[in-house]
Amino acid sequence: MLSAVPALFEYSQNWFNKNRDVRSMHLPLADSPGAVLGIIAVYLYFVLIYGPRLMNKRKAYNLLSVIQAYNMLQIIANGAVFIKICYNVFIVCDRFSFRCQPIDFSTSNAGWDEVYISYAYFLLKLLDLIDTVFFVLRKKQSHVSFLHVYHHSVMVATAYCGLVFVPGGHALMLGLWNTLVHTVMYFYYFLASLGSANIWWKNYLTRLQLVQFVYLAIHFGQPLVDVLSQYLLSKWLMSVPKAAS
Repeated sequence: MLSAVPALFEYSQNWFNKNRDVRSMHLPLADSPGAVLGIIAVYLYFVLIYGPRLMNKRKAYNLLSVIQAYNMLQIIANGAVFIKICYNVFIVCDRFSFRCQPIDFSTSNAGWDEVYISYAYFLLKLLDLIDTVFFVLRKKQSHVSFLHVYHHSVMVATAYCGLVFVPGGHALMLGLWNTLVHTVMYFYYFLASLGSANIWWKNYLTRLQLVQFVYLAIHFGQPLVDVLSQYLLSKWLMSVPKAAS
C-alpha cells in the first residue's frame, strides 16, 4: 500500500503540471501547491492546537494598534483590487459577458491582467488568515468556529486553484464583489476599533453581503443552467426520431 504513495504523488504532480496555466509559474507560491498546502496546514495547527495551548496560561495580547493597521491595509488592498477589476470588466473588456465570460489564456495585456488580478486575489485570501491569528492571541477562541476556519482555509485553496487553472473570465465578478464587501467590512472594523459606538450603516453591510451571495449564485448558476438545458435539449432531440418510429 505504501509503495503506491510515490506513484500517486508523481501522477498528481504530472497532472497538475500538464493542466495548469503556465503563465503564473513565475509567481511566488504559484509554482507548486505544496507551499500553499503547507501554509494551510500550519494555519490549522496554530489556530486549533498550538495557539490555544500557548495562550492557555497567558494574558490576552493588546493588539489594538496592530489590528487598526491591519484593517487599513485590508481597506487599501481590497479597494485597489476592486478598482482594477472594475476597470478591466467595464473598460478594458470590450463586451464582458455576464452570462458566461470566457477566460483569456493568451499572453495579451488583457490576458496577463487577469492572471495578476487572480494572483492579487489569492494573496488577499492569504492575508485574511491573520484574522484568526488575532482571535487566538486575544484569547477569543469562541470566535474560532468551524465555519470560520473552514471558510478561510477553503478560500485560500479555491483562490489558488482559480489562479493556476482558470484565472479571470467569469470568476472576475466573484473578485469584484468579494473585494467590495471586504473593503466596506474592514472600513467598518476600523471605525469600530476607533471607538465609534453607533455606526448607522452597520445593517447595510449585512444587506450588502446578502446581495453578494444572491448575485453570485445567479452569476455562476447561469452557465450551469445553460449547459444543463443544452444537454437535455440534445437528449430530447435524439429521442424524437426513435419515438416517431
